[in-house]
Amino acid sequence: MERTRQSDYYAPVGSDPVDLIEFASLALINMANRPERLQESLSELGAVAGREVRAGDDVHLIRPKQFDEAGGFTNPAFRSNLDAHLQAARWAKETGADRALVLEDDVSFGSDWLRHGPRLLTELAGREWHMANIGYLDVWNEAAQAGADSAAGWVRFTGRVNGAHAYLINHTGYDRWIEHLEVIATGTPGDDLRGPMSSDGAMNTFSWVDADVIRLLAVPNMVGTRPTKSDITPSQVDRLPVIGDAAERLRAWRRRRYGSTVANYK
Repeated sequence: MERTRQSDYYAPVGSDPVDLIEFASLALINMANRPERLQESLSELGAVAGREVRAGDDVHLIRPKQFDEAGGFTNPAFRSNLDAHLQAARWAKETGADRALVLEDDVSFGSDWLRHGPRLLTELAGREWHMANIGYLDVWNEAAQAGADSAAGWVRFTGRVNGAHAYLINHTGYDRWIEHLEVIATGTPGDDLRGPMSSDGAMNTFSWVDADVIRLLAVPNMVGTRPTKSDITPSQVDRLPVIGDAAERLRAWRRRRYGSTVANYK
């Protein structure tokens, strides 16, 4: 579905850097049966913070609910994932956090974060916004390329993007985001704006159903994902009992061998 695409590019301002963990309250989505993904995510965050990061102390864990029925979603896993993002938003509001960073447990911070991340957070603190994507997988919007050709900064974004693994929600956006997710969770299948959909689909339609929503996109992309078995859309190989386990062990070996945290860039 095509939507009007618009953007405004904001260059960062010079200021003291801001630490990610001090900047926002962190919510990490992790299934209890994937402890290895939790530990790798904490390692990523520890490399960013320059210290040990603990679940419970520094990071609030969001444990996705397990649904037997799809409830209008593509499958129960999509429903579970959207509900986890809704849990994160409700938690942020209930705790009174000024800002919340919602992460899925396959996040991977790279060299662009070291070069630009703290400066962009400083710039973000001084402007009006509701949602800000610091990580994404691809962008279907010419605004991203326009931003990529300039100094690192923020793009005002109302297009389509894949990836809900790393985004910030400002306290001014909690109520709107929660209401949007609640409607989607019980929406009518086939409704392209507020029917059951993936979490990144919900993120896209967030600014489509409410033109006042200020959604920003970090350019360049600051946070990628680690190679790991998907809990939502596992491949055919991952569905095979023995071969799937072997494939995940190979991914784990590659992560250990080649690394994926910002520590490798220091």
